Amino acid sequence: MTLKESINNLEIQIIKDKQQLLRLERELNKNQQLTIKILQQICQQMQMTHKTQYTKQLSIGEVLERYRIKNGIDSEETKRKCKTIAYYSNKAGLELKCEYTKFHKDVILLKIFNEISDRKDIKGDQKAKHARWIVSFVKFAVFAYPDLYKTDVLVGLPSMKKTPKSAKCPHTPYTDEQLKSIFDPNKKFFYYNPEIFWGCMIALFTGARKNAAFTLQYKDIILKDGIWCINFIEDSPGIKQLKTEESERIVPIHSALLKMGFLEYINKKHKNNDQDFIFKKTCLTSKGNLNPHITRNFFIYLKDIGVKNPEYGRFDFHSFRKNANIMMEKCGILRPYIDKIIGWMSRGSEGERSYSNYSIKQVSEQLELLRYDCLKTEFKRWQKTMSKI
Repeated sequence: MTLKESINNLEIQIIKDKQQLLRLERELNKNQQLTIKILQQICQQMQMTHKTQYTKQLSIGEVLERYRIKNGIDSEETKRKCKTIAYYSNKAGLELKCEYTKFHKDVILLKIFNEISDRKDIKGDQKAKHARWIVSFVKFAVFAYPDLYKTDVLVGLPSMKKTPKSAKCPHTPYTDEQLKSIFDPNKKFFYYNPEIFWGCMIALFTGARKNAAFTLQYKDIILKDGIWCINFIEDSPGIKQLKTEESERIVPIHSALLKMGFLEYINKKHKNNDQDFIFKKTCLTSKGNLNPHITRNFFIYLKDIGVKNPEYGRFDFHSFRKNANIMMEKCGILRPYIDKIIGWMSRGSEGERSYSNYSIKQVSEQLELLRYDCLKTEFKRWQKTMSKI
């Protein structure tokens, strides 16, 4: 075959290949158009199905159930939200079996917001939270069923402002009667919640704040100069949150806690890891993060026994800190010791501030002056009870 013939044959083959490519391209375009057409039909069917599915009017209870599923069925926070929404729905004169459209009205929502605003039994922060829950419920309905419900019902609702710090009642120390009621062994709360019991005891005898009392690790219980102590130290980022530099301190464990079996309780729980948190169930979430609601169950308990009431003052876990300060003064503990035991900057003179010059033994001797005579009987009974837990 000559060179010219070879070139002609190659040109013919190239033309054939181009024709084949053109045929394949036409087929591909046809398939793409068919695919697009099929996808469009599927989308239209889905839209029709969606419209058919949600043209039926739902009850408040049905929407609330879907809201609960969306937010997590087993979440305690979700349960509180749903319970709160149902409460305000009832206050607006609507039962859960009523059609949701009756709830989804600006007049009803304004009535609910006024109900929240007028409540005397909750603070501004709680009112703002309840208002957010109502809004989130309405927004969920709009998102889930856009063909049925619109967002314009939220326009013009009053804002719920948090209570400014300056307007909040100061923390109030518990009275002797209240302390006796809280630690009454006949009430079974602490029997079933021993972690909270020991957290309260630590606060009562050291003035520790909530986070400091409940985020202790086994390594924080130390023997210093032959005396058992608690080392309040911020060394677990994201969990331990001490408020000031003075909050980091070593405080002897009062003999009242030792007699009630604090060390025995710790030894029973302690496995091998010193880094573990003593009150793990209370201070951590299931994911190992800091529990933002450490004392929620304790607050519920206070309400149940009639102690936590806005009309009587601001009673909460911080009240133990107030009690500790007042009782230490009453028992004659020197002010520099009180400030450093509780974790305050000393208000004494320059010479009085040298707490570091005092030995742990001297600090312990001062702390042992602290007594809660009103709780003598209760402490004796708890000594027996705690040995069984």
